[in-house]
Amino acid sequence: MISERSVVVPIVALVMALPVIAAGQARAPEISTTIEPTTINVGDPVTITVTVRHAPDARVIWPDPIALGPFELLDQRDSDPAPNADEAVALTSVELQVTAFELGELALPSFDVEVVATNGDSVTLSTDVVAIAVASVGRDEGGAIRDIKGPLAIPFGIVTLLPWLLGLAGLVTLGYWLYRRYRRRARPEVVIPTAPPRPAHEVAYESLDALEASGLLRLGEIKTYHIRLSDIVRVYTEGRFRIDAMEMTTGEVLVLLGHRGVGSSVVADFRQVLDRCDLVKFAKFRPEVTACHDLVPLGRHLVDLTRPAKRTPTGPREAHAA
Repeated sequence: MISERSVVVPIVALVMALPVIAAGQARAPEISTTIEPTTINVGDPVTITVTVRHAPDARVIWPDPIALGPFELLDQRDSDPAPNADEAVALTSVELQVTAFELGELALPSFDVEVVATNGDSVTLSTDVVAIAVASVGRDEGGAIRDIKGPLAIPFGIVTLLPWLLGLAGLVTLGYWLYRRYRRRARPEVVIPTAPPRPAHEVAYESLDALEASGLLRLGEIKTYHIRLSDIVRVYTEGRFRIDAMEMTTGEVLVLLGHRGVGSSVVADFRQVLDRCDLVKFAKFRPEVTACHDLVPLGRHLVDLTRPAKRTPTGPREAHAA
């Protein structure tokens, strides 16, 4: 015969375990996506917010970069995990501002987000594929087509013609007076001496110092930082090696550097700096700020390797001996 005590103990244990089971289920990560607005004109911004609900001690890993398909990224803001007051969960989100220059109903592709627990277990969540309608600007399909108007007739008369005649007469008189005046005065040509151009390496050093002190990385202007650094290196290459680097691709610049007698190891250093800048300028790659601090020192190193050698001043005694 089963005693009452033997029945009560398992029931109590089950009741006490229910909150633990429920808490474990509540901490299962979830992902949601909001789009505002869902219909835009060409070039208008769209705000996409992706939010992950997860355990407070879990870590969210976003893809880098996030695949956006036909959309172009304008801005990205990552938020730190924020606790939810109503539940034992945390909310981590990323806000993307994108735009599109294609017409029609465009699909924002799905991308994966990884949630890693403190014990090392990970869960991969996927966003939904959402559609955003892109319309043309100023398109009026319902407007009626009007007939082409004929050219406007300009009234013509002596009153209309008189100001033009007076102006023409004044120009002729002024031209004749200037001709008579400067005909008799043969002015000697004055040659204004021009200052010699500054050495390319001095300009490059100053530009690199200014870029380093600009604070662009601190302000998050990573693309502008890489564009300015690429321009500094290319302007230096033009002044130092007489290469039209500002109008050439990186590959063309590297080939001409080799033709100018630059060593292969130095050409490889140029390739490293210019390729990193091109990735950010043209491939929409956004590196971490900490990974960008070595670019200015690399630029100075290129100038150090390729600048003209410093001339050692020769004393009077050495000059006489020579």
